[in-house]
Amino acid sequence: MDKSDINILVTGASRGIGKSISQQLISHGSNVVGHASTDTDGLIGCNLEGENAAKELWDKALARLNGRIDVLINNAGIFEPNPITSPDDHWNVHWARTLHINLTISAQLCRLAVLHWQERGASGRIVNIASRAANRGDGPDHWHYAASKGGMVAMTKASPALMRHRKFTPLLYAPVTP
Repeated sequence: MDKSDINILVTGASRGIGKSISQQLISHGSNVVGHASTDTDGLIGCNLEGENAAKELWDKALARLNGRIDVLINNAGIFEPNPITSPDDHWNVHWARTLHINLTISAQLCRLAVLHWQERGASGRIVNIASRAANRGDGPDHWHYAASKGGMVAMTKASPALMRHRKFTPLLYAPVTP
């Protein structure tokens, strides 16, 4: 397959790792649709806090990529402090929000991608961006972040067992900072 025939969805493409990934893929000739929280710079705007956000984003990306996505890169995520000294209701809301955006949305997008490839009889790749926090934890204000990224690692490791008889390749990247 020629690189110009590869359709890629990159979540969290407005800055940082996601923006760099998108720029590199575009520079090599791939068709890339990026995602951000709001419509900006040609990116698909989608607030991932919504209950149907993954499906909404997937459908918008399919429309932009002529009904076919070959690669999903799950990069979107939040890293916000949630001090253990916060009131219970505040702490619980922030824990749930982080798990929803960082793990549940990624899982839902993985599911939509696999179903898409099964329907088409096509192969595909998923790249899940995790974090060093998945393996070594993080500070006490970021337990929720470490848990979400640990969940992403476990989900990615479980994927080959679920899809061993299909043309599906799950990959994991966990950036490490010194």
